[in-house]
Amino acid sequence: MIQRILNHTGILTFSSIDTLLTEFKGVSQEYEIAFSTHKKILTVMIESLENVYKYTDIYEAFIEKKQEYQPTFNIIINDDTIQLKTSNPVRVKDIDDIKRKIDLVNNKSREELKRLYVETITNGQFSAKGGAGLGFIEMAKTSENDLKYSFENISDEFSLYTFIVTFNL
Repeated sequence: MIQRILNHTGILTFSSIDTLLTEFKGVSQEYEIAFSTHKKILTVMIESLENVYKYTDIYEAFIEKKQEYQPTFNIIINDDTIQLKTSNPVRVKDIDDIKRKIDLVNNKSREELKRLYVETITNGQFSAKGGAGLGFIEMAKTSENDLKYSFENISDEFSLYTFIVTFNL
């Protein structure tokens, strides 16, 4: 049976992220999620919420006019997996870079991801908002599953980016 166990719609703030992290602790206990799985989900949850948060300034004016494209965050559980899902507008011009980074980590073995992580820390191109792809590497290593994504065109300038990380129970 599929159940949505945590849900948020709207602009993320430090306060709302903190609330979601606190709520997840209670949900983990309620659904008897193993501590090791809880830690993995928490790690990816922080990284994915941070990704949505740090680009708010890029899409905030757009969603003021188009409320239906506000960022969303969900955790969905079924009998054998937990899915963490985020959705938010991204600039069309950024799609190829996002796809390239995710596809790169999806095509690596666990050992190759470890090497890529060290290489990226050493030689990565960082900006004030990150940008070197470390977050995707960390999420792939932590979840031990491919990262899934999709883009839905919503305007000339923006697409709705949906990102899903799956954890095996």
